[in-house]
Amino acid sequence: MLYWTEEGKEVLCPMITERDFWNHRSQNYDEQIGPQYERAYQLTAERTLAYLKQEDRVLDFACGTGIVTLEEAPHVKYIRAIDISDEMAAKAKQKMADHGVTNVEVTQTDLFDPCLEPDSFDVVTAFNVLCYVENSDAVLARIKSLLKPGGRFLSATDCLGEKLTKVGVKKWFKSHTGSMPYVAFYKMKELEQRIAGAGFTVLERENLFPAPPNLFVAAQNQKK
Repeated sequence: MLYWTEEGKEVLCPMITERDFWNHRSQNYDEQIGPQYERAYQLTAERTLAYLKQEDRVLDFACGTGIVTLEEAPHVKYIRAIDISDEMAAKAKQKMADHGVTNVEVTQTDLFDPCLEPDSFDVVTAFNVLCYVENSDAVLARIKSLLKPGGRFLSATDCLGEKLTKVGVKKWFKSHTGSMPYVAFYKMKELEQRIAGAGFTVLERENLFPAPPNLFVAAQNQKK
């Protein structure tokens, strides 16, 4: 099974963990996005801002290096940004400091941290993470539990099962050889139905990127 060394070479190693994989990806994550995905991130931010209110408390699940977090911050009261990768979280924290952002708390933890209390967030965001979640039903149920009644769940997800792409083939190979963690191959309709089936009302869906398709979904927590 392949894994990257610090020198950038590939060597045989046991299956990589989620944390180790994303720690490695954090080293040049922003640079690798480049012009190819920049527009998709811009569209994600634009769609997201339409659903935010100044008094909102937001949970940014899998915040990465804080690209979209930074765009959200001026439009809400508070953001709790979490990531399983300590290196991603460190970069997000530094990004907030560099831009003088004071209403974002960045923590290296996971979605099931008991410190995250039920019914405590107006909005939960999950950008480019659901396709890497193996226990999606449990994750969606947890997101629903963290939202207040009527709260909003905003996500953008690569739907690798929608069409054959080089990116999809590459991720399939890597996930099956152990050099990256689990990857889901959703079709757009399947993902939308999964979110609706978890107890959300879908308010909007839009494909933000041609290949692979990146589906933005805005959904509302059905009142309890």
